Amino acid sequence: MMNDSSRAANNANFKVSKQQLVDVIEKYRQRTYVEDIDSIKNDLKGIESLLEALDVDPQVGISATTLDARNQAFGNHQKELPTQTPFFTLLLATLEDFMLQVLIVCAFFSITVDMSFATPHERSHAWIEGTAILIAVAVVSFVTAWSDYSKEKQFLIQQQIADKAKTVVVKRDSVEVATHRNNLMVGDIIMIQNGMNIPVDGICVEASGVMSDESAMTGESDHLQKESVEKCLFRQHEHEADGKFSKTPHDVPSPVLLSGT
Repeated sequence: MMNDSSRAANNANFKVSKQQLVDVIEKYRQRTYVEDIDSIKNDLKGIESLLEALDVDPQVGISATTLDARNQAFGNHQKELPTQTPFFTLLLATLEDFMLQVLIVCAFFSITVDMSFATPHERSHAWIEGTAILIAVAVVSFVTAWSDYSKEKQFLIQQQIADKAKTVVVKRDSVEVATHRNNLMVGDIIMIQNGMNIPVDGICVEASGVMSDESAMTGESDHLQKESVEKCLFRQHEHEADGKFSKTPHDVPSPVLLSGT
């Protein structure tokens, strides 16, 4: 009998590399016909071999005991939220405005000239005009920086609220559980839903009537059909058996889903 820690250690040696998985996605991005399908069939020896290499049972999902091993082998999906820009940084950024820089130069020039040529009686108040310009510049810079700081703070708060709602349903240890997208691991079986934003690059294990909007990635407005690898191979065989000589990226559906589509 193996305990959980022993099983996790044995699963650390996955039979597929991170680069091989990346190559499949890249071949789809540069697809001219069925390069992604050929890569899955030839390089990864088919979807069943890929699932076995990743220690995934599509009916069960991945085991929670393998999460650490997957993290070590493939990395994770953690994404850090942007941090608040320091107020002092924003304040310095406002001083990059050309007109403010001109006013600062004019202010120091005014103070220097007025103090140099002023009579002893006038010298006590000759600095006022130039100093007033500097105070005006300081006020404008402070108000602008504070406005930018407040807007950025509100934006980050809204972003944090929206990020907390980014959950997906995955199958782990035969149970469908909702988890945050940051917790996804290579090998996770994700239950896709109508209208959802695909959180990671992946391959369809089972699909029926799935259409993907990839306009954000490719600029094409048409929805693209997605099928399992077996169905894609069947569609390819049908296409070529009909004697069709066209070989375009959309002649045969793809099993690959892109993150953000």
